[in-house]
Parts: sequence; structure tokens; C-alpha cells
Amino acid sequence: MNRVVSHPRMAVPLAAVASQAAPGGQMVSGHYDVAAPAAGVVGVAAAAARTSVQAFGAGAGAGLSTIAVEFHHLGAEAEEALASAFVTRTFAPHDLIYLQDDDADYLYFIRSGYVRLSYLMEDGSAVLCGILPPGESFGELGVFEGSTHCDMATAIGNVVVSAVSVQQFRHLRERHPQIGTAVARVVARRYRTYVELTRMLSLKTLAARLAQALLRLAEGLGTQARVGDRLYPSVGSVVTQTDLGLMARGARSNVNRALKAWERERWIAMQDRSIVILNRQKLEALALQEEF
Repeated sequence: MNRVVSHPRMAVPLAAVASQAAPGGQMVSGHYDVAAPAAGVVGVAAAAARTSVQAFGAGAGAGLSTIAVEFHHLGAEAEEALASAFVTRTFAPHDLIYLQDDDADYLYFIRSGYVRLSYLMEDGSAVLCGILPPGESFGELGVFEGSTHCDMATAIGNVVVSAVSVQQFRHLRERHPQIGTAVARVVARRYRTYVELTRMLSLKTLAARLAQALLRLAEGLGTQARVGDRLYPSVGSVVTQTDLGLMARGARSNVNRALKAWERERWIAMQDRSIVILNRQKLEALALQEEF
């Protein structure tokens, strides 16, 4: 059996961002249940957010108990202000959160579930950019520059997000510049991953692209699985072979054959619908062989 372990990058708690919607609101799938608090209302809403955080932490659900490293050191006042601006949205499996080229009206934080980010090509095909775990943010680029989304976000399974409107974000950035700095760092990290994705897609063979896609997804999801007495990077059932094909630009049948070959070589193990990476060096070497 595999035991999933949280990625250390996501292990620092930020309790304030686990806020619920404003008191009296009810989460409704696919749309906002309450309006964001007015720009000048911070103290009362922040206190309500803290109460919601405590109540949520004591409940059975999963929420934003952790958040991406860029938001770890905002300071208490900025954390409270950010928490007070949150509204809650829920999405059913396969729901579209936003489409590519939609106006960027909200910055999102994943409280529970996973979100797939894809880029639609001119021919209608899609490239998988990444799958984001709880704690990550998305939609930040369009919000940061006040434009449109450059990708498409889709719910994998049931997803709960906390969202900050673009108007609230601008207000928060003015009052707490460290929040704007944190989002800028997320944008920089996301840009770096897209540069790496472009480089990966330039590899000539499917095997090299698939190896890089598998390593990329394992790093982004940050999960590990125990095999024997050791922990290895893994990609759980949230990632399908179709997803791997969309990221590596290969047919699912060819992806399946490559994975089976790597399993025979003991580079990976297939357990409980998860792919466990047993020999990272062998997978990395596939891309290196093309570069030299």
C-alpha cells in the first residue's frame, strides 16, 4: 500500500487563509454565495474570518491549512486582510473554473481538491500545463496585470476554492505591498515552469517528454509513496494517463506502453492507481541523452 505524504514546500501553516465565506453565506456549486466585503471593512471581517478558520479546523472538511511558500511571511495584519477578502466557491468534477482569454476577475486559492491548468492551441488541442494541489493559487497572472487568463482551469473531482476579486486584490496590494510581492513571486515561479514546459515539448522523443512530464507532475503535486522502507516521489490517481499524454504530447496508448516498459525495468512501480518513481536518474537521463 502507498502512503501519501505532504510535500515539505507546502507544510507551513497559514491559518488565516482557511477562512469561510462571510457569516450567513451558503456555498453553492459553481458560483459565489456572498459578495466580497467592502474595501474599507477589514477589522470586523477579519475577526469573522478567524472564527471561521477555527471552526473549519475543528470540522471534518479539508481546507487551506497550508499555502504556497510565497505567502508564508505576510505578517498578521496582511494575513487577516487577505482572509477577510475571501469568498468561497465550490466546483463539481470537470467543472470549468475559467476559460482561456476570460477576464481575470478573481485570484484563487485551492482549499480542497485539485485543479488542472491547460493551454488551448489554435488547432483546438490542449497542452496540460500542470495539476495544482491544495494550498496552491492560480489565476494570478491575469489578476496581477489586470488582463485576461492565459490558461484554462478545470476542477478535478470536487474542488473548493477561496477567491479574491481583482478589486479587492488591488486594494490589498495598496495597503499591504507584501501581498502584491507574494503574488509577483508566484507569477515568476509559474513563468519558470512554463519555460521548462516549452523546453520539455521541444524534446524529440515521446519517451523523453513523458519522463519529464512525470517528473514535473510529481514535483508539482509534492506527494510521496512508501515502497518497502523508503519513500519515493509519486503521482497519484488524480493524474491519468490521458493527462500524461496531454503534457507529453503523445497518444494515451503510447504513454501506456512506455509506462509498462519502465515498470519492467523497475524505473517506476504501478501501485493503487499511482505511479511511483523508483529511479529518477534513469528518467532524467532520457532527456539528457537528447541534449548531448
